[in-house]
Amino acid sequence: MSNTDNSSVPMDDESEVGNENATTKSTKVGDKRKSEYWNHFWDFRDPVTKKIVQVKCKYCEKMLTGNTNNGTSSLKKHLGACSKYPPNVDKKQKLISVYKSPESDATIVSNWKFDETACRLGLARMVIVDEQPFSIVEREGFRYFCSVAVPQFHIPSRFTVARDVKNIFVCESGKLKKLIGCLKSRVSLTTDCWTSIQNFNYLCLTAHFIDDNWKLHKRILNFQLMDSHKGKEIGKVVEACILKWEIEDRLFSLTVDNASSNDVAVGYLKTHFHDKLVLEGSFFHMRCSCHVLNLIVKDGLSSVKSSIARIRAAVRYVRSSPSRAKLFAHSSMLVKVSCKGSVCLDVATRWNSTFLMLETALKFEKAFNRFAEDDPDFSRELKDGVPTQEDWVNAKVLSLCLKLFYESTKKMSGSLYVTTNLYFHEVLEVLSCLIEWENSTNMDIRIMGRQMREKFDKYYGDLGKTNIMMLVAVVLDPRYKLRFLKYSFKKLYPNDFAKVDVICDNLYDNVQKLFNHYDAIIASSSSKNNRNINVANVDNGSENLSSSNSEQMKKFYDDFDEEESDFIVEKSELDYYLEEARERRVEGEMFDILGWWKEKSDKYKVLSTLAKDILAIPISTVSSESAFSTSGRILDQFRSSLGPNMVEALVCTQDWLRASNVCIDIERFLEDVQKYEEELDGSDTGITQVNEFVGNN
Repeated sequence: MSNTDNSSVPMDDESEVGNENATTKSTKVGDKRKSEYWNHFWDFRDPVTKKIVQVKCKYCEKMLTGNTNNGTSSLKKHLGACSKYPPNVDKKQKLISVYKSPESDATIVSNWKFDETACRLGLARMVIVDEQPFSIVEREGFRYFCSVAVPQFHIPSRFTVARDVKNIFVCESGKLKKLIGCLKSRVSLTTDCWTSIQNFNYLCLTAHFIDDNWKLHKRILNFQLMDSHKGKEIGKVVEACILKWEIEDRLFSLTVDNASSNDVAVGYLKTHFHDKLVLEGSFFHMRCSCHVLNLIVKDGLSSVKSSIARIRAAVRYVRSSPSRAKLFAHSSMLVKVSCKGSVCLDVATRWNSTFLMLETALKFEKAFNRFAEDDPDFSRELKDGVPTQEDWVNAKVLSLCLKLFYESTKKMSGSLYVTTNLYFHEVLEVLSCLIEWENSTNMDIRIMGRQMREKFDKYYGDLGKTNIMMLVAVVLDPRYKLRFLKYSFKKLYPNDFAKVDVICDNLYDNVQKLFNHYDAIIASSSSKNNRNINVANVDNGSENLSSSNSEQMKKFYDDFDEEESDFIVEKSELDYYLEEARERRVEGEMFDILGWWKEKSDKYKVLSTLAKDILAIPISTVSSESAFSTSGRILDQFRSSLGPNMVEALVCTQDWLRASNVCIDIERFLEDVQKYEEELDGSDTGITQVNEFVGNN
């Protein structure tokens, strides 16, 4: 006997098993069934021949094919495995499991019993989230731990674990596609490219969106292999990913760095999706603010490179041998340096590491001066000499300058909170400091400020080069609105109020265009039945009026309405919002802008829909670039044979399982990704099957 599809024979409910198709075993003439196993099944007979064609388990209701000529071995086998057959029910006392919920800190107490499938899924999840190699299942320590903790668990092979990882990837991608498909808001994207030392080109595409509960989400959609970094190739790969996820009708913006190839890619996408983008993609292209800040700082550091070079050489000398490090520690102790750490050497091409080096070295200024006395070779081996007092003064000022950019980069690179409304304020603070540095009495700082200001003006000096969405985000912040922007521009251009008026009028016009666009979409999606009912009600009222008044009086009232219409100005949602009093701004207090719009979504239906899309825009590509750190750790020397498909499965699934609840470490992001580029030639080991047991788990 074998299992069959329940739909092949009409199956009666147990309440109807006494009908002509379903019967119980009975002593009929010619019935040769003697085994007691038949008592545990309902019979289903052919209406014509009256022979048994199927049987149904009384406990689990599973259907089996059966007749008296094939014996009862299958019935016996089924009863032995039936989980609801009374003798098979586990009557032992259950174990109590106490654990913390992964979604919260709540403690959960529940019954527990061993589940082989759950253990396999848990093992695959550990490999993904903790970036473990598949071969961990073959290691002696892991196998011994499992034998002690869960002796019933049959440890799978590394190939089985790899298949389980692919299972989870397929399952989670289906869940994410369903989540995005149900969105009422649009999706903003970030993308960046990475080349390994083996010349494998990868593209990471990340989606940012706000759900119906006004929660901000960040999900890596693809970690895709591509042929080159050419603009058109990038555009084609991103286009394919967009079509694969079926989000071409929900696109809002794309954030990229300042590479010229990205300009070509954005142009390619705008050409192919222009009819699906908001206002035909006028505000689709968003430049990464962190990259712009990076370019500004690099230009400025060139003016004070001599002071930085001498401090760097001193740090390198101290760290060059254990004996020198020991002597430096002794010098620090003699001058009573309170810092318990040690000096750190920077990477000359990364300004953030230079900032950290200077910040730490300043704490050991007295120790370096004493070390020069204790070690006679210190002065002789440094080609440019030991750091002078002027160098330390420059370092102090430079450290303060770089700290501003460092903190701004950290703020604007966030992915768990809204950054769009922070953009203008951070740029304003940077500009204020640059103006101050340009007027500094210190020549080096003044030169540095001028060089940084030139680069700043290249990207931010002309508002025509700035994505207007960043200013609209300030308008949609109830603490500031349009009035704050007008106030800020007056401070920036104190001698040119005409320019301020032009800027503000242009900004208002763009806000009005966006509002009208969203208003039209919402109006078109409203029910036609409701509109028809409203029209019918108006017509009925007119008929009643005309029937109760003479034609002369009707004309009298119509003329009044026509004359009065010239004086009636209807206000829109946008007008009411801008005229409404601003929310109070509390210094140092985090303002929940998403919570505010969620609360006001019924009052401002159109503006809240617009705010949901604009506030989801990421102003940096850090969320995509951070995936390269993950991929570098996944592609270490122990897992260098992983193919591109498996790498994508591991990188994307890790992000999905964590649900982006882990903040991006800006230090790790800003580190040189070259040290992670350890990918060797290889291909997937044919691990593409999907096991049935994953299901919807």
